[in-house]
This record gives sequence, structure tokens and C-alpha cells, in this order.
Amino acid sequence: MRKLAAGFAAMLAVGILAGGLIAASEVQAQSYPPPVGSLSVEAASTTTGGTSDVTATVLDESGNPVEGAEVVFRIVSQPGDDATWADGGVETTALTDTSGIAIAILNAGSKPGSIIIETISGAKTSQVTVAVEEAAPGGLPPTGAPPSSGDDGVAAWQIAFLAAGAAALTGGLMIIARRNRRA
Repeated sequence: MRKLAAGFAAMLAVGILAGGLIAASEVQAQSYPPPVGSLSVEAASTTTGGTSDVTATVLDESGNPVEGAEVVFRIVSQPGDDATWADGGVETTALTDTSGIAIAILNAGSKPGSIIIETISGAKTSQVTVAVEEAAPGGLPPTGAPPSSGDDGVAAWQIAFLAAGAAALTGGLMIIARRNRRA
């Protein structure tokens, strides 16, 4: 029984050693950050004089987020000449976080139109267009934007809605009171 156990242990040790050597020979060094497999970029529209966050996402060849990848954000076309990044230049660099995301803040400038942004990370490039609308006069929000609030935090449409609701409630209560008097 001892010889059987010793033989089994020896074969197990040889198997583990051989398996480790085979596995070790297949291991390859990984560069850091890993090679960029994909680069995508998003940005929201804004108004003249406004800002927009331009977000680039970097994934490795396996589709995993790449942390610490350098992303270059470059303004390649703009309607005027005063659109810049938050640091004042027409090109800026950011590093990706643990989610593979790098963000640069675009100052839209004073002219409406389209700003074309190019992003570069590793050998990958991507582009996005930021639509810049004319800012509405008198501080009015652009078309499609939610109504702005007054100094007290309540918008005029909310006040009108509450007044209509109060009037309907009052009318309903009066009808109920009349019915109760008749009964």
C-alpha cells in the first residue's frame, strides 16, 4: 500500500511539474497599458459660450477597459476660431480611468455650427461632431430644453399647473358639499 501511495505521489509531482513547465512556456509578457482594441467617443450638443464633456472610451483587444491609456483630444474643425479645451488649447490629453474613460471639457466658442473633434489613443482614432446652437437671447433656454426656474426655484409652468389643479379641486369640493347639503 505504501509503494502504491509513493508511486501515486511521485506521478502527481511529475505531472504538476510538467504541467507548470508547459504552462510557463505559454505565458507571454503583457505590455502596459494593453494595446488599444477600440476607441469610441461621445459628446453632447451645447450653445455658444457653453461647454460640453467629450468622453472617450478605450477598450483592449479583448473588450476590457484600459486604465491609464493616453487619449489625445484635438479640435480639427470649428465654425469660428475661439473654441478651445478647458486648458485653453486646441489639443489636450487625458488618461483613462479604471472604466477606460477619459474626459475633456470643450469650450464651444462664440459661433454656432459644428465642431469636429478627433481623438487618438494608440493606433486608433475616432471622431465626433459637437453641434453648437446659438444661445437664446435674454437667457432663454434653447429649443427643447426644460423651462428654467425663477429665483424661488419654481418655474412659471409649474405655478400655472398647480393653480389649475387647485381650481379643479376647489370645484370638486364645492360639488360634494352641495350634494351633502341636499341629502
